Amino acid sequence: MIRILTVYSKDLTPNFKPYTMDRIRWLRISEALARLGYKVDMIVNNGKNVVQKNKNLRYISPKRVRWEKYDIIKTLFHKGFQFLLENGADNHPFIISKLGSVVGGKDDAKGVYFFNNLREELYQVQKKIAQKSRYVTILTEQSKHLWKKEFGTEDNILLVPTGVDRDVPPPYKNPYNAFKEKIAVYLGNLYSRFSQKKVNLKWQLSLNILGRVLKKKGIRLCLIGIGDMDKLDKDAVTYLGAIENDKIWDYQYFANVGIVLAQGEVQHNESSKIYYYLRAGLPVVSEEPVPNNNVIREANLGFIVEYNDSKAMAERIEEAVHKKWDRQGTIEYMLKYHTWDIRVQRYYQLIEDEFSWKK
Repeated sequence: MIRILTVYSKDLTPNFKPYTMDRIRWLRISEALARLGYKVDMIVNNGKNVVQKNKNLRYISPKRVRWEKYDIIKTLFHKGFQFLLENGADNHPFIISKLGSVVGGKDDAKGVYFFNNLREELYQVQKKIAQKSRYVTILTEQSKHLWKKEFGTEDNILLVPTGVDRDVPPPYKNPYNAFKEKIAVYLGNLYSRFSQKKVNLKWQLSLNILGRVLKKKGIRLCLIGIGDMDKLDKDAVTYLGAIENDKIWDYQYFANVGIVLAQGEVQHNESSKIYYYLRAGLPVVSEEPVPNNNVIREANLGFIVEYNDSKAMAERIEEAVHKKWDRQGTIEYMLKYHTWDIRVQRYYQLIEDEFSWKK
């Protein structure tokens, strides 16, 4: 039996809330690996306990981990690999490191929006990942090319984009009932001045401009998520707070359009919110630099506009609000091509090939 340990953060307790996509991905990939029949442990800081979640999935305290007992250690994001380093487990023979972002050795990499000390800290972890990991999981072709430029190899790169849940709650209650206007929603992390300051400021100001234009068209721009909100214009953008992942679906079902903003003129990272908007059957209007806009085109549920053109975006949002769409067709498309179980097949193929000797 193949045993896998998934490592994200030593600080998460058993009641962790998967507000953000990093936590959601860690949980969903672990669950999908367990469904394939592998024995999967997730490091969760719960004292000295082991919690059996189902037949093949456990939460295990860092104090109970015996690193050498696992066939595979799968880390998520820089902090997951950093945790491995702190515990002296980076010499394990089979590490798969998942990266959310790839950064360069200098601040001049187009499409990357980490700078100065933070970028350098991430880069130093990546250097260790390149030395120690059997495989590295990356989200986009753009990030793959940057990795090859920095570290000279792509033979061990796994492209595994974000996925969506197969089973989701049905529509229940319209959370926008207090509003008379049509609803355009921006759902996701705005980041902060401590992580991605330039993106945070750009997005706040862009939402303000867009919200003012949409207000004149009888469309209310609602924002749901986390991050710094200090520059938001409350008259232009209605902030509804951070909503737990299992309660977010009604905010997508009952909206009229979902909005995606690019990080800049060039962008390496995908936008995970695209997958979730489409899984809910919500039309999407996105800016051109976002790498996974192809999913919107393939799903035929939304529009792509030029970067930093608030007038064009507002016009497309208005068009999307009033257009009749085949929403159910898009949902079926997402279930066919973009679920977590489909994403995890990349790992399944790899594991079955690498560990055929154990059968």
